[in-house]
Amino acid sequence: MSDEVKAKEFLDKAEKRVKGSSFMSFFSGGSGAKFEESASDFTKAANLYKMAKKWDQAGAAFQRAAECYLKANSKHDAASSYVSAANCYKKGNVADAVITLKAAIEYYTDEGRFSIAAKHQKEIAELYEAEGDLEQANASYQIAADFFEGENSTVAAHQCLLKIALFSAQLERYDKAIEIYERVASASLDNNLTQYGCKEYFFKACLCYLASDDLVSGERALQRYKDMQASFSATREARLLDDIIQACRQNNVENFTNAVYDFNTISPLDSWKTSMLLKVKSTINKDAESVV
Repeated sequence: MSDEVKAKEFLDKAEKRVKGSSFMSFFSGGSGAKFEESASDFTKAANLYKMAKKWDQAGAAFQRAAECYLKANSKHDAASSYVSAANCYKKGNVADAVITLKAAIEYYTDEGRFSIAAKHQKEIAELYEAEGDLEQANASYQIAADFFEGENSTVAAHQCLLKIALFSAQLERYDKAIEIYERVASASLDNNLTQYGCKEYFFKACLCYLASDDLVSGERALQRYKDMQASFSATREARLLDDIIQACRQNNVENFTNAVYDFNTISPLDSWKTSMLLKVKSTINKDAESVV
């Protein structure tokens, strides 16, 4: 007998018991044990579907198990089943994965278990990110960051905030991105384990200023960052920023391109930085055209 056939038998048995339990509870006031048994059968069906790699069916069975656990007032087991359902739905059904994770998060927040709620909220953000839905990803990362901050999990909170900064810049919400990069940098300066990352945050914040065509604020920010962290002045990132700010002032595309090329040969630029630099370069071309 195949796993799918066995799973269907468990499903049918569980559904039959649920219907009987619902009818009985109308007269007797409840049948928690029957719902517990049904949840167990739904879970067995779900695991068999997992073995058969039938992920949507497995997710649906776990979800039914969660619903039965709720009726049996076993909220912890319900939350665990919702998470199991989401792990199956993640294989392809993102919308249902989000729904089931949110159901689990509701339980964990009600119980004050914000660390695990934050972990699952971050999973939701990552699902939206993978789908390219930056708006929903940002909103979900913000909730996760708030949860982490409430539990004093500063590093995890910063990881979520930095994602928001990254996507905000892509959405051309530069003020938001700058605020986050500067906030995380300030919080990282006095920690020997985190201060090394400050040059990256300063670099990205300054690129956001320049990409928004605010050369004056970008130049002032660069000087402020150098004052905040003396070692930043000697970094290749700071020198590149100096060079491209000068090139922008002179409307010199060639000098801009050469500075970026020299930097990239030693420290390859990722797609985000390349995108920001192209936006900065476009402000030079625009300014040059306006002079003509």
